[in-house]
Amino acid sequence: MGRIARRRRVRCKLSCEIVQSSRRRVQGRIVTLSEGGLAVVTDLGFDQGDPIRLLIKSDGGGKTISVSAIVWNDRSSASSGAQSRLRRYGCVVSQPSYSFLALLNRLAPEVPQAARPEPVPIAVPRQRNPDSDSVEPDLPRSREIQPPPKPEPEESLPYFRVRMKQIGGPRTRILTLRARSATQAETLALEELETICSDSEGWGILHIARVSGGR
Repeated sequence: MGRIARRRRVRCKLSCEIVQSSRRRVQGRIVTLSEGGLAVVTDLGFDQGDPIRLLIKSDGGGKTISVSAIVWNDRSSASSGAQSRLRRYGCVVSQPSYSFLALLNRLAPEVPQAARPEPVPIAVPRQRNPDSDSVEPDLPRSREIQPPPKPEPEESLPYFRVRMKQIGGPRTRILTLRARSATQAETLALEELETICSDSEGWGILHIARVSGGR
């Protein structure tokens, strides 16, 4: 039996600096951390495969953590586009340092092996013995494992308009973004709100509607 490997992933709000040269550093924000990478929000422009070096400032006032990563994807096309210059990049950290893993352990402590839920087993087809003379014509042949379908291009996704309101306050905000469903639109809207507001937890979703042409 094969088993599905699950990696820890946690949302966060950590300040960081993106190192462009020995004298130039640009402020950014880390919004998610995992065992294999991170997501950073910045107004800089990167392409897939670009190397990126970050200096993460621990929220506990500890030592700055240096991380080298590779830009893997750009979620900016799914956000509010022209309404914001910020871009959200998913980055792969192939060789996380001890200090990087220590930060992840502090934000999302690893569950002891004995307390972890039983992983979902994946059935592996048995290998047929080529030397066997037995023939079983009545049994269906197992299908070969097919590659996963390619994700739908971002530019072909429909637009959703998400209206949010400050809980207990008069402020409202409307975001127009691309998503595969209203549920994903809600998730993306809350992530975008985290990047532009310091009080994102004090907001709620009022209404989500699909619109045409992003207007």
